[in-house]
Amino acid sequence: MIDKITNNGFFNRIHQVRKAMSTQMKVTILMAVGFTIVFGAVGTFIDRQFREVVYSNPIMRVKQPFDTNQANLLNNGENVVSNTYLKSEKLFIPKEDRVYIKYFNQGWYMFYKHGTMVSYQNISIEHDMVERFSSRLLLIMGTSEVLLLLMAFILARANMIPITRALRQQRRFVADAAHEFKTPMTVIQNKLETMLEHPNDSVMDQVENVANSLTEVRHLNKLTADMLKLAQADAEVVMFDFQPTDLVKISKEVSEILEVQFNEKQQILNLEMPDELIIEGDAQRLRQLILNLVDNAHKYTDSKTVITVQLRKLRNIARIKIIDNGEGISTEDKKHLFDRFYRVDKSRSRASGGHGLGLSIVQWIVEGHGGKISVEDTVPHGTTFDIVLPLRHRKQPDK
Repeated sequence: MIDKITNNGFFNRIHQVRKAMSTQMKVTILMAVGFTIVFGAVGTFIDRQFREVVYSNPIMRVKQPFDTNQANLLNNGENVVSNTYLKSEKLFIPKEDRVYIKYFNQGWYMFYKHGTMVSYQNISIEHDMVERFSSRLLLIMGTSEVLLLLMAFILARANMIPITRALRQQRRFVADAAHEFKTPMTVIQNKLETMLEHPNDSVMDQVENVANSLTEVRHLNKLTADMLKLAQADAEVVMFDFQPTDLVKISKEVSEILEVQFNEKQQILNLEMPDELIIEGDAQRLRQLILNLVDNAHKYTDSKTVITVQLRKLRNIARIKIIDNGEGISTEDKKHLFDRFYRVDKSRSRASGGHGLGLSIVQWIVEGHGGKISVEDTVPHGTTFDIVLPLRHRKQPDK
């Protein structure tokens, strides 16, 4: 029997349709069925309660002729006929002591059989009232179900958007991370295999392979450290030590760190800032913020480019601008600039050791300080990173 049901073509088609449905479609169908059951049950209950209220008086009156205390009414013969007469009129009342509602002689009547006699009451007005109430109740419940189902569907779609986006970003993050790990690991493997093919060579003979492998190991270490920072940021781990910090001092330190690289490309680094600009922040993170942005401007602009670090104090905020007069960034690239592993020029990024996490970390540091970051075009050409940070840190309430 089970095999027959399993091999039935109808059930096979249903199974195929169910497999072809998306999860969202299945949830929608389940919601529709659930709403229909609930609204159907509630509507049926309300309709029955209304019928009991409306028909309570006619039921009492139709039973009165057979009440022992009202025997005189039966003798008077009012609203009482024999069951034989009703049969001759092709109206059948099968069971005794039970109320029936039937259409008879162009009207709706309530019948009650006791023995060979049947009492009746004209309930056309009550029946019409009940039917109108039932039709309106059906309309109201049906409309309410459709509206609530539509609202639930919209809310479900709206709630699924961030979840779907997060899953998509997670898949892309894993794929990009795997790619970023694979490239240096492949380089290291190739270099080690090359050295194994020449076991008699000295270290000096293989110094280039060793140096290249060491470079890739450092790249892996930096990549791992950056991914760990972003993972901790996603987990909302507190990683900021807010202390009075001088942004001017940090900017000058960054300038000294990158001085050699700027000289090699014949680039100019201008510092436009007051003598002192104190904010409540994490000195290490703020140094990383400015270093990442200035280093990016250095790497992705040509030689003889002018890069400016501008600091300004405006009331209760500090404004940091990293300005370059390079080629600039396209509008499409700006939309994804802070996405993890996103690189405007992948070939140059790889050659310079970048892996597309620097600006994601910059955004995390800015937001961790309660600030905002935006990207603008430099007139007449180039790119400007505009950062606004509060002078005083506002403690976030415990979640």
